[in-house]
Amino acid sequence: MTETIKPTLAYTIICDDVRQEAGGKISLMGLFENIFATNFPVLHPRLALMSEWSDGRGDFSVTTKILSPDRKTVLRETSSKISLRDTVNKHRDISVHLNIELKAAGTYWIEHYLDNELISSLPLHVVHVKEQSYH
Repeated sequence: MTETIKPTLAYTIICDDVRQEAGGKISLMGLFENIFATNFPVLHPRLALMSEWSDGRGDFSVTTKILSPDRKTVLRETSSKISLRDTVNKHRDISVHLNIELKAAGTYWIEHYLDNELISSLPLHVVHVKEQSYH
């Protein structure tokens, strides 16, 4: 029997969209780490996440949550199963979230869980800006 090894979360990228290209390549559009808004609440139309798990072996459950600044209110949650046959294999977990309601400025959180264990908390800053004058 092969030993199970928990994978590591290599990275998470926040962007507007993720596309599968010909030949298996992945294109990421509109990378960002802050959201700017003039009024609240605001609907953020599209947020895509790509996370890569590596250096593990076995079958695992992966959950991603987007939390409000209170870190209690879950705005979005996705779950998937990943299977890594050897430590040289990688798994890219991609999720797209539409029309996320952001009620106020603040630091929102993207949390990653592996088999229900919190692995990573990534901040997403939502910033209140004044309307710009074009005079």
